[in-house]
Formats: sequence, structure tokens, C-alpha cells
Amino acid sequence: MKQKSIWSTSEDGSIEYLQITEGLLQESLEAMHRSFYINENVCVALGLPDRPECFPEMDKLVTWVAEDGISIAAVDKATGKVAGVAFNKLHVCVEDILTGTDTMDVFAKHLKLCEHSEVRNLLQWMCDIEKIFDICEHCKVKTAMEIMFVGILPEFRKRGIAKKLFEVSISIAKRLSHGKEDKVISNGTTLAITRPPEIVTAICTSFITHKIAEQLRFELGAEMGFDRFEYDGRSLASKIAHSQNLTFEFLRL
Repeated sequence: MKQKSIWSTSEDGSIEYLQITEGLLQESLEAMHRSFYINENVCVALGLPDRPECFPEMDKLVTWVAEDGISIAAVDKATGKVAGVAFNKLHVCVEDILTGTDTMDVFAKHLKLCEHSEVRNLLQWMCDIEKIFDICEHCKVKTAMEIMFVGILPEFRKRGIAKKLFEVSISIAKRLSHGKEDKVISNGTTLAITRPPEIVTAICTSFITHKIAEQLRFELGAEMGFDRFEYDGRSLASKIAHSQNLTFEFLRL
């Protein structure tokens, strides 16, 4: 299958930003194994880095997110290697769905099927945030695109790739919002968009992602302490610096 056209290129021309289609999916998942699963604050607090047997279960969830066709791989031109990824998801508010279920319903179904407590707790945390703070209600919108999972391989850090992944994600959302009629999902088939995104959202769990959101003029929707979340008798704050809070941020399109 032919790879989708390049969405963007780094200023120095060394990194291309491509749609994650079927041909790039496996390497993009492997990039998650070496980045998000073992370095992201909540994943670390829940013990995922110590349980690589959990990764295939996480991969199923991430693959489902990729099916929307708006996820991005940053590919190093010199080596052809995936340097970083952004897995993005389209959300529609429950009351506007005539068929199917919303994202949190799918997460709830995944929860019931999860074998590993670490993955169950991560999904439960994502559901808990949505229960505490409804971003669509806060912004008075019916649709959103979430920058859900972002990971950069260690050898490619400090090159601005994470920020560029955010920028390209926003650009895709704007194109959809401004009248693009369809999107190409990961297996190459086309799915019509009846309700394009009105906002871009991101749950920022580190200083780095919060700084990127700030630089790109996201607005703060909510701020929560990690001590608010407890799973299997242990607070997330016990493994995350107490000076940090997570932020739920949004950008209107």
C-alpha cells in the first residue's frame, strides 16, 4: 500500500512527519515501547516499565486509536527509523452519537478485557479524568481531536520533535475543521467525517508537554494534582514529583 503524502518536514529537512498507516503501525508501536510506555509519568507511576508483558495489551488500545487515520510518525530520513509518534483520536459527545459508542465507552470495554492491572489502572485513570472534567461541556462544543499519546525515542530527544508533532496534529485538525470531507484510516479505506473537530485537546502530564501546550497557545481547562488519583491503594503522586500537576488543555480551531 502506498504511503500517504508527507504531512510536514522539519526545518532542517532531516525528519518527515507521515500518517501512521498499516505499513508504519508496527514500528510506531515499537516506538511507544521505548518511549511512552516506559517514560510517561502516569505509566511510570502505575508500574508499566517493569511489566513489558503489558505492552501487547497497550498496543491493542493504541492500534484502535490509530484507526482514525490522524496519527503521526516522525521518521528520520537518513535511517528511515521512526523517531517519535503522536497517536490522535477524534471524539464526539455522547448525545450526538446516533450509532456506536463514544471513546470512554470503548475504554470501559477495554477495561473489562484487560488481563494486567497496570493497563486497567491506566484506562481507569483516563476514564476518571473525563468524569472529573468534561472538556466538551467546558468548551461548549460537540467534537474534539485529542493528542492522546506522544512518545519520542531517547536518541532523538531535544530536537523539537514533540513540539512539531503537536503542530502537525493541530494542522490536521484545522484542515478537518475547515471543511475536509474525509479521512484515510490506517488500513487505507476512507471514512466520511460528518462532524469535524471544533477543538484540539491534550492531557499534559509533564513539564515538557505543558510547556509545548503553552507555547502553542492552548488554554487551560483544568488542573489536577496527581494525589487525587489512587489505584491499588497507591496514589499516583507517590511516584510523581509532588510539585507537578496534570493539566487538561484545549485549543479552539
